[in-house]
Amino acid sequence: MVNIWWARELTSKRPRLLPDPNQQQRLAVNPQASVWVSASAGTGKTKVLTDRVLSLLLTGSSPQRILCLTFTRAAAAEMEFRILDKLGQWTMTEEDTLRQELKELLGILANDELIHRARLLFASVVDTPGGMNIQTIHAFCQSLLGRFPLEAGISPHFSLMEERDAEEMLLIAREQLLNSARIGVDENLAEALAKVTSHIHEAKFPDLLTEVTRVRGRLHRLITKFGNVEGVISNVENMLSVAPRETLESVIAEASRNDAINETGLRSAVKALGMGNKNDEGRGAQIKHWLDNPSGRIEYFFEYASVFLTDFNKPSFNVRKTLITKPAQEESPEALEFLLQEAHRLERVIMHWRSVSLVESTSGFLVLGEALLANYQAQKEAKALLDYDDLILMASQLLHRKGVAPWVLFKLDGGIDHILVDEAQDTNREQWRVIEALTQEFFVGMGAHEKTPTFFAVGDIKQSIYSFQGADPVTFGQIGLVVSKGRAS
Repeated sequence: MVNIWWARELTSKRPRLLPDPNQQQRLAVNPQASVWVSASAGTGKTKVLTDRVLSLLLTGSSPQRILCLTFTRAAAAEMEFRILDKLGQWTMTEEDTLRQELKELLGILANDELIHRARLLFASVVDTPGGMNIQTIHAFCQSLLGRFPLEAGISPHFSLMEERDAEEMLLIAREQLLNSARIGVDENLAEALAKVTSHIHEAKFPDLLTEVTRVRGRLHRLITKFGNVEGVISNVENMLSVAPRETLESVIAEASRNDAINETGLRSAVKALGMGNKNDEGRGAQIKHWLDNPSGRIEYFFEYASVFLTDFNKPSFNVRKTLITKPAQEESPEALEFLLQEAHRLERVIMHWRSVSLVESTSGFLVLGEALLANYQAQKEAKALLDYDDLILMASQLLHRKGVAPWVLFKLDGGIDHILVDEAQDTNREQWRVIEALTQEFFVGMGAHEKTPTFFAVGDIKQSIYSFQGADPVTFGQIGLVVSKGRAS
């Protein structure tokens, strides 16, 4: 795998420190090499993509064995137009001009046979059943599921649903979920709803449920990995060192017990504070009140903690700079040590309280999310409908399903020699899982190909604009190592 990066030089005064784009582009067009390209706007990425397809066609690859995956229909149409336009020009270009153009494209002298092949390519591509194999990733997944519906576990007669239908079904699923939770039909849902709504404003709740549907692929994989929602929650508890069934109330109750505090040291510090200024006296009075009222310690715990800590209701908080003034400390030198010990104990308690809070909200979110998606999925299955996210998710599951994926990949692998991905920075993680599956089988069965199989991807992380759809530009940089594992050129 050749990793290539280039950028446009912004000013003529600036010294040229970047790689020569023209030279880099020629490397990227090499039809024998698998190439991963990251390039800035205006540096000719689309031209490189079309030139690479042209070079593959010129070196004998069949049009139907080249798969080009784009992010939008407009991009697919643009790529096909550019390729056909160039092939059409070659049918009429003067021989000397065509010979020079082919030399610049392939880096070799064009003989008469290559000239003849170039002139016939337009008719060859036009006569190819189905035309050029240039599709959006969603269209490719739809065709894949249409070819292997039984293996994917879906109806052979599935239809792609309209966006309006999806919105209506999600609204129905949401209303049914909320009704079941509110009227007590499902106690687990009612408890989960209470947990989530205690952490989020009601106006934001619909947005949260919408976000659940957007990331349902990752949510499904997560639940599958750990067996069920309970398994996921248990893993979160382990990560955050939270005991099963531990609650926010139990954390505060445990931290307020007599055996959890150094009561003798604190009462000694209270006496010292009483010999200081008004601020010292006020701090001492608050500590004494909390110590003297064991039954009210839980209720007034955070007021008590505010004596020692600042902004503990914010993401970051600190021990107060002044816990006791110097005059008061001089009366009892060990008082500051006792106060600092309690301050650091409270720090740990509140951090753990936050961990428990995170577990509670996460568990509620998972329970609600699973119920929402189950309802939504049931509606779709009843009508044999799939939405655009389903295309990606189910294609990914199909290509990774034990006992089924090898057969599907074998059948696909026999018909594809080259894969090209455009605007790769806008490809999300689920889409990359589809591409990964294709490329992994791609190179495992290299001996079955008439031509050396290649993979090509081009993108620019600075141009990623589809984060709201899950696009992960960081993954674009990481995924090149995955798809090229074991490959060198």
